[in-house]
Amino acid sequence: MFVLFASVLAGIIGCRKEEQKPLEKITLAVAIQPISAPVYVAYEKGFLKEEGLDVALQSHWAGKEALASVLKGTAQFGTVAETPLMFSGLKGEKFYIVATIADSNRYQKIVARKDRGIAEAKDLTGKKVGVCVGTTAEYYLDAILTYYGIKHNLIHAVPMKIEDLTAALVKGDIDAAVAWPPHLEKQQRLLGSNALTIENEKIYSIYWNIVTAQDYAKTHPETVKKLLRALARAERFIKGNGDAVHAIVTKRIDDKAFSLADYNFDLYQSHNLLLSMEDQARWAIRNRLAVSGAVPNFLPLFYFDGIKAVAPESVSLILE
Repeated sequence: MFVLFASVLAGIIGCRKEEQKPLEKITLAVAIQPISAPVYVAYEKGFLKEEGLDVALQSHWAGKEALASVLKGTAQFGTVAETPLMFSGLKGEKFYIVATIADSNRYQKIVARKDRGIAEAKDLTGKKVGVCVGTTAEYYLDAILTYYGIKHNLIHAVPMKIEDLTAALVKGDIDAAVAWPPHLEKQQRLLGSNALTIENEKIYSIYWNIVTAQDYAKTHPETVKKLLRALARAERFIKGNGDAVHAIVTKRIDDKAFSLADYNFDLYQSHNLLLSMEDQARWAIRNRLAVSGAVPNFLPLFYFDGIKAVAPESVSLILE
């Protein structure tokens, strides 16, 4: 009897050892921003490991840098907004949009110096405005100018890296900066009463996405599903644990001033993202920011197998 019990026990232990497969190693390129909260939560709460992934987080200041890392093969996944994806799509680069993980209409703002005679948006005329080209900031600046009827050729747009904007604005090398969290909160804090924040929730919404290389998705479909399952768990955690999430994100971006209420955290594939990319492509072509002469079909850049397996109810793209 004892021998039989020992044999059964050994068999159970052996099965469990077989089930405990080694974690799959991947690198996820993350833009250091509050909107990347689902990734940070999935990492800190252990959801990624529980789904079988050993993830190395690769930090970048901007989403377009994270996308570049994915395209170079130095990261398997990345976080990025729709504007860099639009520019990359116009070039014919081979990536897939796996899912949108957050959106916001309060993400992008302009912080200006009042001592340069800027009291409202129209006062940007003739001023030097720092902007990170090839990102949502460039598109947002154009949208602001259009909305307030400011002639584009009267603005001195100064191309800069997002990480250099704050120092340039505080020093006075530029009069205003188009920025996103956590940079804009730092700019507001350092300028104090001299800061004027220009924002408009009506003109632009950002879509924050997880992307991967097309070849990688085709050869690692289960890895995509594992990542999406972990992110779906993170999204659910975010909805009921605001203080804990704020603490997790603060550790990553080293700033407490951001508000998670500015973001909608959800995992989905939306037709709105496709429409936004098409609108921005027309803008880029019209302003000769892209070589392409026509708006391409961006739909083949969406990868559906992962999201349909993990959250099929979250797909709202019109496929025809």
